[in-house]
Amino acid sequence: MNPTSRGASTICSSAPADFAREAERPQPQAFVVFLLPQRMCAPKAARLLRMVLLLVLLHGMSWGRPVVAQEDLSSSLYERALVFLGKGESAEAEKVLRQFLREHPRDARALGLMGVVLDSQQRYDEAEPYYTQAIDLNPHSVSLLNNLGNHYLARGQMERARAAFAGVVALQPDHANANLQLARISLAEKKGSQAIAYLRRMPHEDQTAPAAQLLRAQALDVQGKRAEAVNVLAELARQTPRDAAVAFSIGMMYVGWKRYEDAESAFGQALETEPTNFDVLYNLALAAMQAGHLGRAQEVFAVALQQRPEDVDTLYNLASLRSRQGHAEQAMALLVQAHHSAPQRPDILLLMAQSAERLGYYTDSAEVLEQYLKLNPTDEVARRERAFALVCIGRQAEALPDLRRYVQKRPKDARGLYELGVAEMLHEQDRALQNFNLALEIDPNLGDARVARATLNFQVGRFLQTVEDLKLVQKSEPEDFRALDTLGECYLKLGRPQEALDTLSRAAQLAPNDPEALMRYSRALLSVGRKEEARAVLHQFEQLGPDVRSRPHRGLLDFFNLAPPQRRVQYLANIEAQIRMYPRNPSLRVRLGEELLAQGKTAEALQAFREVLPLTSEASILAECGKALLAGEQYDAAREFLERAVANDVSAGDSRLDLAIVVFHVSGAEAGLAELEKAPVEQRRGDYFLLRAQMLDAQGKLEEARESLNQGIRAAPTRPDLYFQGALFLIKHQYYQSAVDLLQQALRIIPDEPKLLLTEAIAYGLMDWQVETRKLLNKIESRWPEWSQPYLIDGVILSGHAKFAEAKPLLETAVALGSDDATAYYNLALADDHITPPDEEGARHAIEAALRLSPADAYIQSLAGKIAYERKDYQAAAEHLNAAVRIQPDLAEAHEWLGRTYRALGETEKTTSEMKEVVRIKQQAHAPDQATLSSPASLLFLVRAPQP
Repeated sequence: MNPTSRGASTICSSAPADFAREAERPQPQAFVVFLLPQRMCAPKAARLLRMVLLLVLLHGMSWGRPVVAQEDLSSSLYERALVFLGKGESAEAEKVLRQFLREHPRDARALGLMGVVLDSQQRYDEAEPYYTQAIDLNPHSVSLLNNLGNHYLARGQMERARAAFAGVVALQPDHANANLQLARISLAEKKGSQAIAYLRRMPHEDQTAPAAQLLRAQALDVQGKRAEAVNVLAELARQTPRDAAVAFSIGMMYVGWKRYEDAESAFGQALETEPTNFDVLYNLALAAMQAGHLGRAQEVFAVALQQRPEDVDTLYNLASLRSRQGHAEQAMALLVQAHHSAPQRPDILLLMAQSAERLGYYTDSAEVLEQYLKLNPTDEVARRERAFALVCIGRQAEALPDLRRYVQKRPKDARGLYELGVAEMLHEQDRALQNFNLALEIDPNLGDARVARATLNFQVGRFLQTVEDLKLVQKSEPEDFRALDTLGECYLKLGRPQEALDTLSRAAQLAPNDPEALMRYSRALLSVGRKEEARAVLHQFEQLGPDVRSRPHRGLLDFFNLAPPQRRVQYLANIEAQIRMYPRNPSLRVRLGEELLAQGKTAEALQAFREVLPLTSEASILAECGKALLAGEQYDAAREFLERAVANDVSAGDSRLDLAIVVFHVSGAEAGLAELEKAPVEQRRGDYFLLRAQMLDAQGKLEEARESLNQGIRAAPTRPDLYFQGALFLIKHQYYQSAVDLLQQALRIIPDEPKLLLTEAIAYGLMDWQVETRKLLNKIESRWPEWSQPYLIDGVILSGHAKFAEAKPLLETAVALGSDDATAYYNLALADDHITPPDEEGARHAIEAALRLSPADAYIQSLAGKIAYERKDYQAAAEHLNAAVRIQPDLAEAHEWLGRTYRALGETEKTTSEMKEVVRIKQQAHAPDQATLSSPASLLFLVRAPQP
């Protein structure tokens, strides 16, 4: 998603409250309607630029003849009405006037004054008959005609107001208010010369007053004389340095002209006189933001929020400001608060979606855009961006129709072509490439499309084309360390280690705390033999800590624009802040529990989930808790939530499956199967049969398990975890091609699922399809570059094919990324032992780590004995090798090295005995596979999906 003008901050006019009260008070000597600035909160700037000139009530102005003639009054009641009106007590004035009019129903003065009183209460329909009667009785009264004009202005009836004021000036050509209002009406029609002509008819002292000068400035601007208009406003500001009302009106005129620095200065002048006026603060902050003075805007917004913490416009505009400053997480917190107060504001929803997208929370972005589109269903750009957010969370099938429809309507929209290309990258790479090419033909500067094309070429092994694109990216964005990082990886793939080293060194300098940059730089150093420097870089990587390295990136968009690790911490803080704001919202606590589990804070996560129970009994929320706990292998806690979810909603088939899995883990296959069988027949679909096959297999019922698996496959399951278990079943029983077929079926339904892709790579490896294995592992490594398992399995497969030099850097990378298991260290020791020349120290350290993790593994003990033998530490070699044959007596390789060890120790009889054992074992048909620990099949139990 890209920021557009739809979410831009706009100046909203808002009158100072004191001025509004003063202007609304009827004036007994000259009732003049002034147009007061009203709060305008439309999201688009264009609407605000059509604002009319804001006139303010100014002290000391003479408006010509008074409304009420000053003859001797025949009634004290009339005089009392005037007194009440002068005090602003219109209700009392009305009461007295009604009493007077009962005695004098044809008194034109009293009828006219009653019109004024009713106008002051916005009772315009009631006021009009009084004016009509008064004019009928006295058609040549200047004051009555003037107030009638004001009445029509207040009602928005400009033509009738113009006629009334024309009657005034026909009787009194220099009447101040009539000419002023006629000038204003002329300006509304863009007749600047006519407006100035009216202003020149006014008495000199009134022409130089602020209200007339404001109109004159606007008239000059309408005539195309902006410089003269600015001079008029500048002189007016100098003449009225302490008049906040005038300064505010000047500021609003500058806003209309998009002279935001001048507007900021004018609002600042108003603030000096009214330092706590919210509306001045608000408009000052907006003007400062539009002028690019973001620091000042932020400070002023903060002061405004202290006065009105729940003001939606202030929250929205401050969020927009924080977003512009690159603080999307802070913007989101403000927007959530604003949305709570104004759930139907589309501009808030749009900015929320943009902020969620910038933070990498594409699910949130898609959901918010869905809400936005309910309010603005014709916004095709937003619909396109929602589809793109769905692409980023793997829902390509749902997104593609909207993206294709958009491109069909707008075939020259480069960004639309780019986003469609991203959606097609997984399964229609040729079409994706074509769309990237078209996008770059239309807009060669669209960096996202160029990076996407480079990514696609990188994934399919077209490294030269990738290099060409990334070099162009570097020219336009030399500080883009991500492009440098991928460029360096291409050089490694192309066998150009020195260029790779230079490029990756630069990437690591630009991003010294980025794990992927450091990891690839260490590999480049290894490729040119600079081992000590590589170890130092890996050590630097390890110092980043688990919060940085605990999870891989989520997908393609993260490859384009990775967020800093600190955002995980801030995201957690944002959830906690929202919980403080909405403590009764159970969904927030679910999100908190999921995040804490992902960060390894199990005890805190369990507490967060427990706090959900008193807040809701809704089955869907309970099921969500149970699923999260199941994924985190917290089976006992998951069981409690899932049992409640199933009890509250017996139709929740997915929850029933999760509960069966939990019971399977806690109580065994028989209990798990019994729980599964409680599912109603109508809920027994593909996922049900896959899970049943797993449980039957665990009970040793192979034929029943196979039949259930086939039923499941025919019914097209949807859950990736159960597809994974089905693939494990097939691989366990050596149905490798069937496992690949099942996984490919799964990936058509659940595209880009990392756990399934990795399992497919293992299946290819077991069939010895080296080209397919390497291609798929390259794809996985490029998409999830901080996930250790692809590197581990890649290294194990290469090791199994005796390609130890290629395996070594991959295994070192896996270890550096957190692969802390015996298999990784065993294979690394094997690689160190077999490269030329052997890395004896590396092999010793790696096998010691493997022994520490798995001392009862015969293969690890055997390799430890061999490495000790090669170091001529024969006593240690004998200990390790004897341990190996005790654990697995038929391990021929251990007996062979044990015989060599005894020979070195001079123990001839033991040497002969061991060699006879080697011959005996090799003659047996059931001799164990000596490479079992290097086989991809041994890694299946390690496969874990990267956390979302």
